[in-house]
Amino acid sequence: MGPSTTYVLLVTWFAFNQPPVSSQTTFHSAAACNAARAAVMADQARLQAAQDQHDVQVRGQPGLVAYNPIPAPTVSAVCAPE
Repeated sequence: MGPSTTYVLLVTWFAFNQPPVSSQTTFHSAAACNAARAAVMADQARLQAAQDQHDVQVRGQPGLVAYNPIPAPTVSAVCAPE
């Protein structure tokens, strides 16, 4: 039996006018790492959808021509063998 491979999830969030925030977490299987990565990506999609919905609601109101010019946070998430 060979040595077990661990995987590391590297995550970096990018928010407007803020320094990047990075983290890393170790997993004992590729499947667990990829599931966690999918959850992070789903969080980013949820934040983007909330921002898009807010922009649509504000632009749809009579007399309001401005919307939030600050983009939703974006993320980079990668699973790699350790």
